[in-house]
Parts: sequence; structure tokens; C-alpha cells
Amino acid sequence: MSYCIQVHPEAGILLRTLAPYAVLRLGRALADLADTIGTASEGGVHDLRIDDCVVRFVVDHARRMLEVIHVEQREPLADPMYGLGSSR
Repeated sequence: MSYCIQVHPEAGILLRTLAPYAVLRLGRALADLADTIGTASEGGVHDLRIDDCVVRFVVDHARRMLEVIHVEQREPLADPMYGLGSSR
């Protein structure tokens, strides 16, 4: 089943600042998630984190629409191998 992805204007502002490859990765991941989130789910807000970007979205199965309601860029997760700590 295919879904349309609608991006709210506020979320679109940050998406336009991201590298094209990051936007493509987010789009593909959202398309895959729309199909896997069951129609019996409660709905509500879902979060997707890819690299240092968090996308908040809702899925409307009746309209076959995935709505991106918020995009946030966060600091990358620290890699414990390269994080702060004691050196040997």
C-alpha cells in the first residue's frame, strides 16, 4: 500500500537545510514505516531518528497519509569508542 507524505511548513524549513542524501534517507524510512505501522495501531505521534535528525510524524491510514509534523536536528549520539573517558 502506498502513502502520501505531507510535510508541515515548520518541518519543511529544517528539511530544506539538510543535505539531499539525508532527506532521501528520511523519506525512504518514512515510506517503509507507513506500511509497517499497523492499521490497528492507536495512531498518535511517532518518532524516527536517523543520524542526528529526529522526525515526528503521524500516520492516517484512512487517508493513506503520513504527516511530518516536526523535524529537529540534534547532536550526534556519542560513540563510546571515541567518547570522553580515561586514556591509557
